[in-house]
Amino acid sequence: MTFQFTWSTEWIQDYESSWGILEKFMWANAIDGNTILALIGNKNVRQLKNISNAGSRHRNLVYFFSIDSELSQKIIGIDLKEYHDNLADKLIHIIPNIKFEINYFHSNLSYCPICLSKGYHSILHQLKIFDHCAFHPEQELIVRCVKCDKLMPEYLINKGNKEAFRCTCGYDFLDSENIRSIFLSWKKQPRIQNQIINSWLNLPREKVHQYHLIYPFDNYNKYFVINDTDYLTMMPQLLIRAFNDNPALSEKIIKISSNKGILKIKNDYRLLKENYLTAFPRQFSRFRFNEKHKIDSFFFEVYKQTRIIYKAVSRYILRNIIKDHKKCVEIFNKAQQNGDVCPHALSFTWWKMECEGIDSFWKIENQTKIRETYDFECIRERFSSFIRGSFMTHLEEVLNPISREEELDFLNYNVSRINYILNKIVTHLLIERYIKWLEVVQNPEKFKQLHPDDTIPMYLAKIPQNSNEEIVFYFPNGRINYMKNLIKDISEQVNCPISKSKRYPPYKSPIRIAMDKMK
Repeated sequence: MTFQFTWSTEWIQDYESSWGILEKFMWANAIDGNTILALIGNKNVRQLKNISNAGSRHRNLVYFFSIDSELSQKIIGIDLKEYHDNLADKLIHIIPNIKFEINYFHSNLSYCPICLSKGYHSILHQLKIFDHCAFHPEQELIVRCVKCDKLMPEYLINKGNKEAFRCTCGYDFLDSENIRSIFLSWKKQPRIQNQIINSWLNLPREKVHQYHLIYPFDNYNKYFVINDTDYLTMMPQLLIRAFNDNPALSEKIIKISSNKGILKIKNDYRLLKENYLTAFPRQFSRFRFNEKHKIDSFFFEVYKQTRIIYKAVSRYILRNIIKDHKKCVEIFNKAQQNGDVCPHALSFTWWKMECEGIDSFWKIENQTKIRETYDFECIRERFSSFIRGSFMTHLEEVLNPISREEELDFLNYNVSRINYILNKIVTHLLIERYIKWLEVVQNPEKFKQLHPDDTIPMYLAKIPQNSNEEIVFYFPNGRINYMKNLIKDISEQVNCPISKSKRYPPYKSPIRIAMDKMK
């Protein structure tokens, strides 16, 4: 039996998403998503007893597990998978070393209401790296229905008997019922007017891939859930600043460069070895210094450097950011034992506990300074001031770049280069983590467990393969001012209860209190 469909490939507009194409096809032929899946599904779909039972995997519009390319070409006029892959390669794989492409797509439909009112949805709307429409740059992309405010359906081939371009509440996104005018509008090509997206598309891709780039990798989703959309929307700005040098971004992105001779310094394995043997004279000898010990000596250098950076950042916060509450930090346990809790001391203490791996307030009393004795254990991956968590994972994967096609082997790097790179990355991580704890104190209702999410703050390191060039870092600008404003807002919300003239009784740990009760 031969079916005749109302369809023209001329209706497929530039940068249109596969979802948008299928919705158009459904609307033009008054069919639902199940019918579409039955028409273009592969043998996996045809084996199902009931097409309505097909789950998300069969309806996937990023990997197209269950779509038959030949049927798609015959019925829709294009191979949907090939079409999608070409767009994804052009738009996403500008970023090197992407491992999980699906992490760059919103799981639910993200759209521009102006575009969707004409029956158009772009793959640019669905990418997490953009938060405004490519064709209406003032229009923010949304993931909820403009009428019922419910979350839009998942980015899949529609399930059930829902009509095309309609919300489950019944709202019709199309602004016209005139079929002819809608078909005519589909023949008009949209024009990208968003400057960021235009700059993104004009990035010199070959040049980008000539550098070693360090940034929070997309495979961190296997360790935590990214809740902050700013995480990925910063990536285009960072890359554009690094390779297009867009003047409009110079105020938004800080550029920090090393000297040009840093890559010419010779490797100094001997120094790493001497430092390691000096620290652990009883455990190792020069004659037993094998490949494992060489790796350990490298991570020991990382360990020492992160401790140095942590101490420096800690002093900076105490002396420059919350200097009026430095005493509050010093007497935190004494004061909170009496019921007086300074919000600034609380945020700093929480940050300190996370960095140093302290699990209880009372333990801080005996650990006012980070221990000088070495507790370095490479085998347990304790090679930084971050004892555990996603930040630890981030450092591990930066230094062990298993997710990159062309590995940047830090074992071949001079100590000066390693320390320079670590200094910039770890300082950024520590400051941003402190900001997260301030946000918890400022708005505790936002956080379910009074703990920040584990999103790694975005940054970009550009490391040349040519030794005549410098190492360059790119960070979001204005974060220190943002931190200071948080401090100010917290001070306005909650008064610090601690007075300089007030004296508190000596602090007693839970163990001391228990012992006193036994007397």
